[in-house]
Amino acid sequence: MLTSTHKPSDIRIFHKEAKTLANQHDVAVIAPDDDLRELHQSGVRVITVKKAKNKVFHFLTLWRVFKAALRQKWDIIHCHEPDSLVVGLFLRSLKGGKVVYDVHEHWPSEISYGWLKVKRSRSIKKVIEGLSWFIEGGMAKLSDCVIAVSNSVAERFRRDGVNVVIIPNVPFLPETLPKGRKDCDIVLMGGGLQEYHGVKELFSAFVEVKGIVPAVSLKVIGDVKMDIGKLLLELGIKNNVILTGYLDLDKMYSEIGKGRLGVVLFKAEFHNAYLGLPNKLFDYMLCGLPVIASDFPEIRRVVSSVKSGILVDPENVNEIARAIVYLLENPAKAKKMGIRGRRLIERRMNWSKIGSVLTEAYRTIRPSNPFIPFRIPDQKLLSREGR
Repeated sequence: MLTSTHKPSDIRIFHKEAKTLANQHDVAVIAPDDDLRELHQSGVRVITVKKAKNKVFHFLTLWRVFKAALRQKWDIIHCHEPDSLVVGLFLRSLKGGKVVYDVHEHWPSEISYGWLKVKRSRSIKKVIEGLSWFIEGGMAKLSDCVIAVSNSVAERFRRDGVNVVIIPNVPFLPETLPKGRKDCDIVLMGGGLQEYHGVKELFSAFVEVKGIVPAVSLKVIGDVKMDIGKLLLELGIKNNVILTGYLDLDKMYSEIGKGRLGVVLFKAEFHNAYLGLPNKLFDYMLCGLPVIASDFPEIRRVVSSVKSGILVDPENVNEIARAIVYLLENPAKAKKMGIRGRRLIERRMNWSKIGSVLTEAYRTIRPSNPFIPFRIPDQKLLSREGR
């Protein structure tokens, strides 16, 4: 497995995919990190390369990933970004093997907005995204298998005739589900929280809710990339908000389980956010929380299927506040939403179920001409979820 941007311990890459595949295959993950090391962990060999200190020198990270991979032997090269896919296809041309492309994001919009910071000029944005898709789509056609995180992300590849295996970022099923005393009303959880996660809108809605439910409380779980302290002081809600910082998985689930509802308020500032299917949505549902979530295609597909929450316009503060008040004032209905969400995760949308789709995809990859892609049929399990 090659990644040029994710951490060696990335949940999807290492904890889900690599560890699952290691039950049947010899697996190595090559990833950038601040510390250079090679170790065996959970049946997976982890090889780190030096990460460039600045994005301007990202090409150095990519070169180090290539050199580390070239020293290995492989049957399959599993790539997690467009640039690592470039490396994978080149390695295949040198030493053979099969290439799997794992699409976590809508990369054209992620590159223009997240990497190049093009936010205002529509014409420049359109050119960058068009060029990015032309390159990415062409490379996907040369791959032996394409995996996507959601139906919406897969759709653009399907339009070009590429069959795609859908493997969403569903959670693991813990041995015991979190229980215990509720110590807060609202939970906001995420990694690297910033403006497009709807933080300002949630806090503004929280002020309105506080006028109706004075004792309401909010817990923010995870690291924050914006000046959240200043915002809390400006709105006068600092005493009602708990900041936990980063937590490991077990502790994270324990803290989520102490809340009464979870919020996912991604804003459509760029297409990748609009098409996203956030991990936190499934995490809230696993812990039995009803959700208040952005009314976007993939989120709507999940929440509406079992009526596990309320869909809102993530930029409408009044709508968000009304949804929060409704769930707080109707605890019986909120509890039923949470139960329905947890039931979906327990029965169908967990890694024990979805991991088998990945192993089946690997089993199906057969010898073919390196530059004529072999197409894997869409998985019936997830196509049912997609409808």
